[in-house]
Amino acid sequence: MNESLAMPGPGRDRSNTMPMMERHVLKRRQGALMNHGNGGHGHAGHMPSSGSGMAISAWLTGIYFFIEMAIGLWTGSVAVISDAFHTFSAVGGVLVAIIAARLARRPADEDRSFGWYRAEIVGALVNGGFLLGMALIVIVMAGMRMTDPIDLPTAPLLWAAAGGLLTEIISLGLIWKQSRSDLNVKGALWHIIQTFVGSLLIIVTALVIRFTGFLLIDPLLGMVFGFVLLWASWGILRDATHLLMEGTPAEIRLAEVTAALVALDGVEDAHHVHAWALTSGRYVFSGHLRISDGADPQAVLKAAYRMLKDQYGFFFATLQVETACLDESGAEAIDVTHVASKGGRA
Repeated sequence: MNESLAMPGPGRDRSNTMPMMERHVLKRRQGALMNHGNGGHGHAGHMPSSGSGMAISAWLTGIYFFIEMAIGLWTGSVAVISDAFHTFSAVGGVLVAIIAARLARRPADEDRSFGWYRAEIVGALVNGGFLLGMALIVIVMAGMRMTDPIDLPTAPLLWAAAGGLLTEIISLGLIWKQSRSDLNVKGALWHIIQTFVGSLLIIVTALVIRFTGFLLIDPLLGMVFGFVLLWASWGILRDATHLLMEGTPAEIRLAEVTAALVALDGVEDAHHVHAWALTSGRYVFSGHLRISDGADPQAVLKAAYRMLKDQYGFFFATLQVETACLDESGAEAIDVTHVASKGGRA
C-alpha cells in the first residue's frame, strides 16, 4: 500500500475530485490560514508583504537623503555627507525589500511551481551583502581618519542629525513589528537602524568636539559602528543562506515533529522527513509514514495533516503513507532518520 496526498494549495477548486479527507482539510484552511487559537506553535502564521509602512519609510528616508546631502554640500561637512550616503543606503535597502515582497506575491507557474516566494529571501541576501559592504567601508574610513582627524563644524552636524533622528524614528516605528517575522524586512530595518545610529553618533561627535576638542571621537565611534554593522550583516546573510540551502527553519524542531507523527495511532515509523521555508513565515513539510497492518490510511493522513497545521503551523505538507518502504534505496544521504531507524523498517 502506498498513498501520497498533499495539503491542497490556495486558489485551487478541487472539491469535485478530491477525497473527503482532502475536502475537510481544504475547508479548514480557508479564511485565516494560520490563525491558531488552540495554543499550538503557529510558526508560520505571518505572510510577509511590503505594506504601507515600507512605502512610507522609503519616501521619508528618500526625501531626507536630499535634504541631508544639501546640508553637507552647503557646509562642506564630510561627516554630514557620509551620513547622507548612509541614508541613501537605507533607501536602497527599503526599496529592495519592497520589490522583493511584490515579486513574492506573483502566482506559481510551470517554471516556478512554488511561486516567487523566494524573492524575499534573495532580497534579504542582497540587503545583507549591501550592509556588509557598508560596514567594511565605514571601518576602513574610520581607520584612515584615526591617523588624521579633522575639525568638524558642529552646528550643521547637530541640525542634520536632529532631522535624521526624526525621520528614522518614524520609519522604525512603521516597520518594527513586521521585521520580527520577515527576514526581508529585517534587512531593510537594519539599514534604517544604521542611519539612526549614525545620527546619534553625529550628535555625540558634535558635542564632544564642541566642548572638549577631542577630534578622535569621530573615527573611534565610527569604528564601533562599523563592527555593529558587520555583526548585523552576518546574521542576515547567515539566515538567508540557510533558507536558500533548504535548511530547516530555526523555529522548527524536526526531531520533535517526527516524534509527534510516530505517536499518532496506526503509525509505526516516520522517515524521509523534511521541513523547509518558501519564505519567512511559510513553512513546508514532507515525509513518509509507515503504518501498521489494518490501520486506516485516510484516518492517519487526516490526523497527521491536522497536527502539522494546527500544532506546528505548516503552510503546506505532502505525506506518503506506506506499509513497506519502497523507494528509499540510494537516498539514505538525505534521510535524517536513517541512522536512528535503519534497523527498524521493513
